[in-house]
Amino acid sequence: MDSTADQVSGADLEDEGRQAERSEGKGLRFADAAPWIAAFLGGVGGLGALGYLRGRYQHNSVFMPDEAPDGGWQPDDHIAFEDAWFEAPDGPRLHGWWMERPRAEGTVLYCHGSSGSMLHRVGVFRELRQLRLNIFAFDYRGYGESSGVPSEQGLAIDVRAAYDHLVGPLGRSPEKVVLFGHSLGGAVAIDGASERAVAGLIVQSSFTDLKDMARALYPQVPVHLITRNGFRSIDKVGALDMPKLFIHGSADETVPLEVGRRLYEAAAEPKELLVVEGAGHNDIHLHGGASYRRRLARFTRRCLRG
Repeated sequence: MDSTADQVSGADLEDEGRQAERSEGKGLRFADAAPWIAAFLGGVGGLGALGYLRGRYQHNSVFMPDEAPDGGWQPDDHIAFEDAWFEAPDGPRLHGWWMERPRAEGTVLYCHGSSGSMLHRVGVFRELRQLRLNIFAFDYRGYGESSGVPSEQGLAIDVRAAYDHLVGPLGRSPEKVVLFGHSLGGAVAIDGASERAVAGLIVQSSFTDLKDMARALYPQVPVHLITRNGFRSIDKVGALDMPKLFIHGSADETVPLEVGRRLYEAAAEPKELLVVEGAGHNDIHLHGGASYRRRLARFTRRCLRG
């Protein structure tokens, strides 16, 4: 971890971040072109070619990273952070931000969604900073300044490595850590909570699994039949016994509310569901405002105080 504190985000950077956050859901719409690919490859022949291109298309649609420019990011002001560098067990060097708050009650380990990088979540970090919590955010392999190529298995390794860095070199106690995942990051956080001890889990705007997403988004077309399933959160949440808060926007067009409800219903107790009326996929923190922050504060306080 670098000991030098930098500053991140200005008004112009926040505008860029909001633009990137608006595109977040596009990474989950992996099935848009799948019927056309299937028809074409069926005509030219070759189930092997179909499987290969289907996998490549889905991979490129699920994972939509922004890589850091030459020389790294040049952030501006508002949020103080320290760069944190750590290694994944299988080789990639990962980059995170440690955002410490005086007199914090605990720490949020934040897992972002499928597109952009953690730089584009500055607005979310501002909201979380208003709680009495430290924040440790990180970029998955292939995102931002982290090396490597993203994959489902790789992201699972990355969240465990981030947790191990948080409770190791950063010196935080497991009973003071809450995992928070948005969208695809919700699946990553659920996997992390199934492998590491945490005080609580927050899952926002997330889904059951990829095939279920295909069924929900394309009910008239059997896209799910050619979708490689993955990120099967629905198979994991029933075994998690820590307190869980599921959050979803009522107007989410990327991950429909009914998909989020199915994930909540499959989860073991204790659990809570917060539906933010009128919110979409990326603007819950804006729509929810003070009531959203109060709900987060109550939940994290209960988790961290036992």
